[in-house]
Amino acid sequence: MGKITLALKSIVSLALLLSVAIIFAQTTASYNITFSSNWENETVAPDTGNSTSAIPGNAHWSDLVGATHNSNYTLLEMGTLASTGVKNVAEAGSNGILFSEVNDEINIIGNADQWLEQGFSPFAAISSATLSNVVVSSDYPLLSLVSMIAPSPDWMIAINSVNLRDGNTWRNEIILELFPYDAGTDSGTTYGATNQVTVPFEPVGVLINEGPFNDKPIGTMTITLNQVLSVDNQDMTEVSLYPNPSNGQFTVTTSSANTLKEALAYDVLGKQVARFKNKNADNQTKFDLTQLNQGIYLIRLVFEDGSQSTKKIAIK
Repeated sequence: MGKITLALKSIVSLALLLSVAIIFAQTTASYNITFSSNWENETVAPDTGNSTSAIPGNAHWSDLVGATHNSNYTLLEMGTLASTGVKNVAEAGSNGILFSEVNDEINIIGNADQWLEQGFSPFAAISSATLSNVVVSSDYPLLSLVSMIAPSPDWMIAINSVNLRDGNTWRNEIILELFPYDAGTDSGTTYGATNQVTVPFEPVGVLINEGPFNDKPIGTMTITLNQVLSVDNQDMTEVSLYPNPSNGQFTVTTSSANTLKEALAYDVLGKQVARFKNKNADNQTKFDLTQLNQGIYLIRLVFEDGSQSTKKIAIK
């Protein structure tokens, strides 16, 4: 269900982008995000093991959940108190309240763009979860994620506000070693400890050489850029694409001072379906996409000066 929901969300996000790309100078990119765990007893794995006690037989991870957002929202942060949503994830692997918190940021406050959720496979201490083809907007370039280390009192892994942008460009790859966190809401010190509410709650802290953990990471988060889907840096009055809608044959006209270098076509799922080069550096270039199915496509235009622009085209 998580994969289906995420795929639908990606399609909706890209469809909305298509309707506003010409109006707003917005850029989007597609990422794959994978957390691979390495939760193992140090006796079993002396080099990489991170647990000083035996791993429970029912060891597993709750769904990897979170959001893309802007700097006005913080899902969780070291040294601050966990929200009710984060507490519920860390203690019970329950995502409902955190989903509501993020949903309010999306629909009411406007500081988040999308809810992310993906399950782990296999159901084990050593496992992984991948969020595929996550479409991220430059208006919401920060990524925050959390998952429960289960069973545990209130332990989790998390990333907070990782910026997928580097200045005006999208980062190609980010690799983060993650350590166990304590949500500060339960005082248990063993995996199977009974509920011991911390009064008052303490700030979120890292569990390095505390509880059953040593100083080794418990897993790795890898964030990989698939492709930039939309860039809109060119003065749109200097670029025209016609006819639109078309039967797949269309013309792009630019200024003579900054001609088109190449054009790339993408479907609504962000897959590149065609690429053309303007070998003669003409300011009027004809293209043929009649081999494609009817529908809406995104045309990324790359100019000789390195700037880029995006147009949408309907093929009928």
